[in-house]
Amino acid sequence: MDLRTMKPALLILLLAFCTSAFAQKKELIQDKKAIQERADAELDAAMAPGGPLYTVIQENGLKGKMDAQISFREKGDVSSVFVVAFDGSIEDQNRFRSALHAFRFHFKMPKGQQYRIEKHFDLNP
Repeated sequence: MDLRTMKPALLILLLAFCTSAFAQKKELIQDKKAIQERADAELDAAMAPGGPLYTVIQENGLKGKMDAQISFREKGDVSSVFVVAFDGSIEDQNRFRSALHAFRFHFKMPKGQQYRIEKHFDLNP
């Protein structure tokens, strides 16, 4: 390969790498109320058709209604899911609880902080 043909290829490769690195950065939110509102909105989006939680519900045939307290920390990781009430089978409750535990929010929070929201989920179609 000639040096003249190698430079553009290397430049294209470098640009593609830099673009993907910037696209994956999570937004930092510092206000507690804004964090809780954003988390609520992301969970609503995940429950909408095509969302990751909706997909889990459909693939496993989950049914019921759940009230839960969801705690999450700085990098958007769900740290705990406390089921306040569930109207359905224990198996469905455990599967959905596991799906919530695996869920990741697409924003960051201040380091060392943990936040909690209360959320109602309707798993019925």
